[in-house]
Amino acid sequence: MKFMIITACLFMAAFAAQAQTTNTAVTEHDTAVKAKDDQVKTEIIDPARHAASPGDPDWDAIQKQVTAKYDAVTADRTVTKAKIYYYYAKDKTIFCTNIVHFTNNFELANDYKLLNLNAGMILQSDDKPAELKEALRWAKAAAAGDPGNPAYAQTVDALQQKLGQ
Repeated sequence: MKFMIITACLFMAAFAAQAQTTNTAVTEHDTAVKAKDDQVKTEIIDPARHAASPGDPDWDAIQKQVTAKYDAVTADRTVTKAKIYYYYAKDKTIFCTNIVHFTNNFELANDYKLLNLNAGMILQSDDKPAELKEALRWAKAAAAGDPGNPAYAQTVDALQQKLGQ
């Protein structure tokens, strides 16, 4: 019995460890990163977005510009986040792809509320099995991290149902 409990605990720890990042230096939880991201948005992303209006911005050009001025990680994080906001009500496919990428790379593994929120957005907006499986992984990590939260368990159940599990 002890072996099964220890194995289950190790599995859950390994599962949660692979969820997202634990490095706050690549997330907006770091105040310096947040300030830099705000500056990128103000100086590069917003002007490019407005210049492209009414069409879509040239995201590749923006990514290259941010990379040249800052670095590739900053470019990936800020451009991905900009796409999330830009495509939220315009294109659910692009929105969901970017939510998955952002959550997997730039959300903290122990930010259960945010993991569950993002999983819920994928649940409501996406039908791609791979993206739904990622959302289920986040929801399970949130539920394992805060097992007393019924909302997290509901998200897990809803995603499993949508995936036919």
